[in-house]
This record gives sequence, structure tokens and C-alpha cells, in this order.
Amino acid sequence: MKTYLSMLWLAAAPPHDVAYPARAWATLLDLPDPSGKGARRVNDAISWLEENNFVTVAAQAGLPNRVTLLNELGTGKRYRVPGEVFNKARTKGADLASLAGDRYVQVPPTFWTSGWMATLSAAGTAMFLVLLAEQVGKRDDQELWFSPEVANLRYSLSHDTRSAGLQELRRAGLVTAKRRPVASDVFDVQRFRNVYILHMDALTTTAAVPDKDELARPRKVALRGKSKKLKGLSAP
Repeated sequence: MKTYLSMLWLAAAPPHDVAYPARAWATLLDLPDPSGKGARRVNDAISWLEENNFVTVAAQAGLPNRVTLLNELGTGKRYRVPGEVFNKARTKGADLASLAGDRYVQVPPTFWTSGWMATLSAAGTAMFLVLLAEQVGKRDDQELWFSPEVANLRYSLSHDTRSAGLQELRRAGLVTAKRRPVASDVFDVQRFRNVYILHMDALTTTAAVPDKDELARPRKVALRGKSKKLKGLSAP
């Protein structure tokens, strides 16, 4: 997923192809040992993408393989910039429902340039894309929510992946979570659900994901010229 997303970013212009050595992709994704194990992981990813009709790969004597994008749905059809396809069809009066396969979201360049693509796990990256898609047509500060059934049907992500990804995004400061009551009637059983606010402006900061232990560690603060540790005070 990370390799393909990065190729979509770098090969946005026709003819939608790239020819970089595997170690370059491994370095971009901050994989350990980019010239060795990292490069092999990238080559395995490209092989998977080719087998599943997301790219074509052409060997070049003495040069890195040339990888050409195909349709993001894995249909094997040629790649076309989704925005151009969607806008062109809409101007011709096409029914919006028929354009569902051409709808798209834009991932800001800062997702790469600030290091988020390399820093976030696959689960964190997946949930960032999910929330980004859910935010389309909504205010930047609007609370987002989807049921486990909808999440599974629409995105085919397991509960463990969703949970791990959302927790990571919260620790990174990209997402704020709040609990909201579901029932509006005082006589109903009180139930709650988690809602999320995606902070796109946080992408401009240098990527970092504090671990759970770091967040739970008490801070030292200065009181009247002395350094004291306040019990129960933890980093935000």
C-alpha cells in the first residue's frame, strides 16, 4: 500500500511511470537496511502489485525496472487521473452514482515531505485514508463516525486494524477522539460511540508517533524554582 501510494504521488503526470531503484523507495519509506532487506521488501511489494494488476513492470538493461501505473481498482486498465475523469464525466451530465468508481481524495504532499508516510504503520496509514475519505464534503472540524459494519463493508478492515490505526493517529496528534451519547431520549439506555476529528494541519509538523509508555510517563515541571514531579500529570 505504501509503495503504491508513493508511486501515485510521484507518477501523477503522464505517462504515469517511474524508474527508481528499489533502495530509493526503501529510503523514502524509511525501511531498515534500504540497500538490502529494505530493497527486497520493495521488490516484493512491486511484484505483488504487478500480480494483482495495479502496475506493469518492464525490465531495462542496466537500469531500474520501469513501473507503470494501472487503474487503482486492480482492473488492469490503464491509469487515468481520477480528478480529470470525474470532472469530465460530470460536465457531460453523467449521473453521480455512476461516477462512484472515479471519486477520489487528495493526500497532501506534506504526508510525504513531513515524514508521515515513513513514520505511520500500515494500520495508521489505512485509517488516515479512511478518515480522509469520510471527511469529503464535510467541514474540517466536523466529527466523523462510522459503524463497525459500515467500516467492514466499505473498507474491509478488521477491528484490530481499525483500533490500532486510530490509536496510533491519536498518539501522533493527527486525530482527536471524543465519546458522544447515541440515545437522545432520557428514557433510552445510555450508549456511547467514539467520534473522530481529523487534523490535517498537523501534517505540516515533523512526523512523530510517541509510544504508549512515553505518553504515560509523568512530566517534570518547575515549581517555585524547584524541579518536582506532579503525580498523575502526563504528556498530552
